[in-house]
Amino acid sequence: MNGMWLVRHGALPPNPERRIVGNRDIPLSDAGRNQIRRLARDFMPALAGRLAAVVSSDLGRCRETTSILLTGNEWAASPPPVHAEPGLREIDMGQWQGLTRNEIEQRFPGQYAVRGKDFARFRPEGGESFACLQERALEAVQRWRRQYPDGLVLVVAHAGVIRCLLAHYMALPLEEALNIPQEYGCRTFVPEW
Repeated sequence: MNGMWLVRHGALPPNPERRIVGNRDIPLSDAGRNQIRRLARDFMPALAGRLAAVVSSDLGRCRETTSILLTGNEWAASPPPVHAEPGLREIDMGQWQGLTRNEIEQRFPGQYAVRGKDFARFRPEGGESFACLQERALEAVQRWRRQYPDGLVLVVAHAGVIRCLLAHYMALPLEEALNIPQEYGCRTFVPEW
C-alpha cells in the first residue's frame, strides 16, 4: 500500500495570550504527550510492518511525537527508518513570532489587516508567506515520495504545514487552508500524493 498519513503533533502548553508560535521550538505539554500515547495505542498497531518510513519536522514537538508513536512493542522487530525534515517546519512568522495580535498591531501598524486581505501571500517581516510554506512542504514530501515511491509514509508535522499540503491535494485555494480542521494529534490519509 502506498500513500501518506499526516499526523499533527500533540498539544503544546497553554497559550492564554495567544502568542504566535510559528516555528519556535516549543515542546509538547504533558497533555500532548498523553494524547499522542493514546494515538500510538489506538492507531499505530495497524501500521506495524507496513510503514516504509516516517518523516518528521525537525522541530522538537514533532520529533517527540514521532518517538512516542514508535514506542510500542510492534515496532521492536522492524522499525521503519525515521527522517528529520527541515522542510516540514511550521511557518516562519519572522518578527511576529512570540507576539500577541495587539503587540503585532502596535509594532507593525496595519500589517495584520493586510494579512487578512491576502492571507496566502502576506509575509511578515523576516518571515514567510503561506504560499512559500506550501511550496516548501510540497517539495519536502515529494522528495520523500521519490525515495519511497511504493511505500506508506507517515509524516509528522504542524497544523500550517498539513493544512497547506491538504489544500494542495484537495485542489482548494490556499486561502481556504485555515478552514481545514487540524486538532492536535489528528491524522489524515492522503492516498494519491
